[in-house]
Amino acid sequence: MGDPAHHIKLAKEKRGAALDEFEKGRYTVVGDLVLKAVEQAIEAVASTRGLHFHLSPRTAHAERVKWVKAGFPEISPDIDVIWGAYGDLGYDGLNGRRAEEALMAMERIMNELEKRTGLRFR
Repeated sequence: MGDPAHHIKLAKEKRGAALDEFEKGRYTVVGDLVLKAVEQAIEAVASTRGLHFHLSPRTAHAERVKWVKAGFPEISPDIDVIWGAYGDLGYDGLNGRRAEEALMAMERIMNELEKRTGLRFR
C-alpha cells in the first residue's frame, strides 16, 4: 500500500514525463501521463487520510474522482479537462493545443493540492 511519499514520487515522475513528452511533440501520450500524474497526486493526498483507492482497481477511478471533487471542488473543472484530453489525445491523436490544455489543468490541480495540503509535487 502506497504512503504519501511513494505517491508523491510517482506524481513527480509522471508530471516530468508529461512535460518532456510535450516538448518533444509526442502529444498522444501527454494525456495518459497527465492523467496518471494527477491520479498519483490525488492518491498521495488521500493516503494522508487513510484512503487508498488504488486497492480496488475496478472502482478506483470513479471513487477517486468522486472524492477529490467533493473535497476540492475548485479543481473539479480541471479534472474534467484532463479526462477529456485523455480521450482526445490518446484515442483521436489531437494536436498540441489539447495537450497544452491538459498540462495547464494538471498544473492547476497540483498547485491547488499543494496549497491545501502542504504536499509538494515538484
